[in-house]
Amino acid sequence: MAKKSESRTRRVSATKASRSFASLLDQVVRGRRFIVRRRGRDVCLMSSPENDRRTGSECLALLRGRARIELDDRFGSDLAEVLATGPSEDRSSWDA
Repeated sequence: MAKKSESRTRRVSATKASRSFASLLDQVVRGRRFIVRRRGRDVCLMSSPENDRRTGSECLALLRGRARIELDDRFGSDLAEVLATGPSEDRSSWDA
């Protein structure tokens, strides 16, 4: 029995994909997947990205299900030292 995603996957030539790109994207948004073929070989999969996002309540449930972590009394000072000595270009825009 074919998977649901396989039944929604269609092969198209690279030429057709090029000529009808906007239409293919519209169909991808609606859940369809396309394998693009070039010179008889599969070269590209057009699909929506996998949804690996979690809701806030799912994150909390994961955190609550883990074992409690005990931090030693130097953790705060160690973390402050790492942040102070680390390269500034690697910091996120939240730090700006």
